[in-house]
Amino acid sequence: MISVILVLLLALVSGILSNSFTIIAISGLIVAILVRFNNVLKKAYIFYGLFFVIGILTFIYYQSPYLRLFTRGFVGYGFFLVVMFAGVFPNKLGVTRVLKKYRGELSILGFISISAHAMLHVLSIYSTIDLFGLAAYVIMIPLTFISFKVIRKEIPVKEWFTIQKGAYFIYVLLFVHLLVVSAWENKIVYAVLLTLYLNNKLIKEFKRRR
Repeated sequence: MISVILVLLLALVSGILSNSFTIIAISGLIVAILVRFNNVLKKAYIFYGLFFVIGILTFIYYQSPYLRLFTRGFVGYGFFLVVMFAGVFPNKLGVTRVLKKYRGELSILGFISISAHAMLHVLSIYSTIDLFGLAAYVIMIPLTFISFKVIRKEIPVKEWFTIQKGAYFIYVLLFVHLLVVSAWENKIVYAVLLTLYLNNKLIKEFKRRR
């Protein structure tokens, strides 16, 4: 697993990947790290603070090539891709159990990671804003807030899960956003990923209701 992590890091640092495969590589890196070090998010607040600081630096130094993965929102998209597919992977897989254990923490890190990217577009500092991306970010705010354990435990379980279904709107809006703003070769990859997600989600729901 260490070799997988190193290969993915090398691919990301080298910048040889297209935008879509950069996001996939980041997702793969997140999964590999969680599988290899499955207690790494036990003290998630450390990572919240770290990514918050990186987010501020990204907003200030948005022209820096060293922060490109955050400026372009790739790290945030990578986190959300993991959160998405964690919900449709077969439950019997060990990786599924690991990912589901930390879905709340991963979604919070995704929100923090993508915030600088969103704000740079909202304020028209980096580029123009896309309404689908803006809508996705706005829905993220309350869902992220109630994902913190200290808030979550104050909400009845059934009500919390009902509210969290709003995440499906986020996933769809993020993919529509990427399909709108991306080059055609990336659009194909995003369309395939969305199709795979919807297909697996429908299959899992069908099996659950039988």
